[in-house]
Amino acid sequence: MDDDDDLHSNGYGDYQFLVWPNVDTSYSQNKLDEALLTSGRVSDALNSLQEWLSKAETTLSEDLPILGDYDTVNLLIEQHKSVQQELIAREQTLEAVKSAGNIPDQHLDELIALWNKINILSENRETRLKEALTLAEEFQEVVQVMREFLPTAESELKFRPLPDDEFAIIHLIERHEKFQEQLRNHQDAVDKIKTLAEEILLNCHPNAIRFVKYYLTITQTRWDQLVQRARSRAQRLQEALKSIQGNAALLEELLAWLTDAQVLLATKEKDPIPHDLNVVETLLKEHLELHEEVTSKNADVDRLTKIVTCESKLSQGRHYGSNWKLNEMDGHNPRVITLQNKWRTVWRMSVDRKKKLQDALDTLLELESFKNFNFDLWRQRYLNWIQEKKFRITDFFRRQDKDCDGALTRKEFVDGMLQSKFPTNKTELNAVFDLFDTNRTGRIDYRNFTDAMKPDRHKTSRMKTGKRQATDSEMIHDEIERQISTCQCRHQFKAERIDEGQYRFGENLKLKLVRFLNSCVMVRVGGGWVTLEQFLETNDPCRAKGRTTTELRESFVLAEGVAQSRTAFRSKTPDPLSKKRLSEGYASSNSSAGSYSSPLRRSKVGHSMINLSVGSPSTLYDHPDFGSTGSLSRSKRLSSSSNSLSSTKSPRNPKTPVTSNTRPKTPTANSKSSQGSGTSTPVRPRSVTPNPTRSVTPNPIRMGAQRRLPTTPKTPTRPKTPTTR
Repeated sequence: MDDDDDLHSNGYGDYQFLVWPNVDTSYSQNKLDEALLTSGRVSDALNSLQEWLSKAETTLSEDLPILGDYDTVNLLIEQHKSVQQELIAREQTLEAVKSAGNIPDQHLDELIALWNKINILSENRETRLKEALTLAEEFQEVVQVMREFLPTAESELKFRPLPDDEFAIIHLIERHEKFQEQLRNHQDAVDKIKTLAEEILLNCHPNAIRFVKYYLTITQTRWDQLVQRARSRAQRLQEALKSIQGNAALLEELLAWLTDAQVLLATKEKDPIPHDLNVVETLLKEHLELHEEVTSKNADVDRLTKIVTCESKLSQGRHYGSNWKLNEMDGHNPRVITLQNKWRTVWRMSVDRKKKLQDALDTLLELESFKNFNFDLWRQRYLNWIQEKKFRITDFFRRQDKDCDGALTRKEFVDGMLQSKFPTNKTELNAVFDLFDTNRTGRIDYRNFTDAMKPDRHKTSRMKTGKRQATDSEMIHDEIERQISTCQCRHQFKAERIDEGQYRFGENLKLKLVRFLNSCVMVRVGGGWVTLEQFLETNDPCRAKGRTTTELRESFVLAEGVAQSRTAFRSKTPDPLSKKRLSEGYASSNSSAGSYSSPLRRSKVGHSMINLSVGSPSTLYDHPDFGSTGSLSRSKRLSSSSNSLSSTKSPRNPKTPVTSNTRPKTPTANSKSSQGSGTSTPVRPRSVTPNPTRSVTPNPIRMGAQRRLPTTPKTPTRPKTPTTR
């Protein structure tokens, strides 16, 4: 124990710090007394001797505690030896004082009596210290024995996994019993430590109290923990032995039961399965009970055969973990291997038997249901199913026809129907396939499939009940009643049947024709037909939620914090016919549509000018009239149109002559053709009203050239005289 060594070293150092200064002082005091006697100062030497004897009497008092641990008692003995040596040194001073002769007899007698008392106290203290040393040595010896035994015992009781072998467990139990015997032998040592410590603490030196208490506490604590762990290990060993013995008995029991079950299943396997539905149901019920019992034995078999190993892991050439194997069983145990193999065999036999009985039962049930098989009912059930699933009749055929040859084999048809989760069986599907395969080729094509799946219109395959087919009038009436029943108005929407195919709806006295078309109820409205749902949504008040005038108006109300903004008007792109007319009118100056007096021409020009005046720069590129062959003559008309549109206060005066444009004309193909032609069209004068408050923003033109719209001059000029080109 390193702590013990630290404690002893600290205590010994404290003692040296206290004793050696006293020894040095005593030696100096003796020299001083000798000097006083030599100089003739006997009274001073006498007083010094009496003072030392008084202190020695206090130091050697029998009331002072002298017990403790071994090191402390040795320190006290060394201290007492120094006192005895000083006492011997003072004896010379006493003889010198006696021989002086000038000291009163009374003082001398008192001095001699005190000297004798000090000698007696010194002898008594020496005897007591020897007894204390004997007690300390005994205490130290017992403590040393426990200090050597406790680490060994604790390492013996370290946790280790228990084996699954019964003989190994028994060996561990015997070994643990011997260990417990050693514990019982050391119990006396622990009790002795406790007794000696209590005895020492009754008259213990203050410097040794902490050492004695430390030895007592640490020894008693470790001993109690050791005893508790020994008891727990003994209990674990006993439980492991019982578990192993119980597992052995369970192993034999499972082997016997599995052997009987294997014989029983083998016997039943030899017997053929009857074709009686009730008998097969009984056999299946009995076998399910046996199968559940086999399944219940699985947990016991797994517990007996399970092997959990903590294999050492290799990582960078080093081993990690432990090489211990938890619950490891002998891999060569024939009983365990036999149990595992037998249980697997019985499990496979039970599963196979269950599957055979279940298949036989399903086959018999299919045959039983096939006795009353009706293709029309099956087809109607299938049509209802695909209608519920939102499928089409052709979806199944196209999904199964993976080779895209337009035909399905029997296997593709049967497997596809079963995979689609439609409630049917193989027997019915084979019968249906035989009905589809009229040519007996083993394949059904697309047309045969769709024709067979379509309901017969004349026989009306919609069945209202299982006994009688419903007519179209009945189905129409049922559908109308069903739709009307969903009305939630205070006064329910009415539908009155007047005659076959004629109904009166609501408060309207007009009769409505109703018919059955493509599996839908249709109502005659105006010159066409609408479905019953659409008709009721239009006429039934409770179905018009969200479509009333008030609700439509509320949808245009702006939300809080939202504002409207005004954007420039932009016309829609004209249709190709209008575009053609515009191009023809602008390109030819001789056409009637391109003349200034034509209203069509004026409307086109005005419309084009509006787009040019208020649109974005890209509007010039997008407009169909821009950049045509008649650009030279059209620029004049555009300038007059823009002037007339920009002047809002002054009235329009088409008879006022117009001034000429100061912008130079750009020659075009039209201008060249016009010059070459023999006919010429005079230019009609136009008036321009100045409007200084409004200006036209120049727009960029393709090919990088800057082109501006005609601007209004500040002062009117004279109209040009029409000239012929």
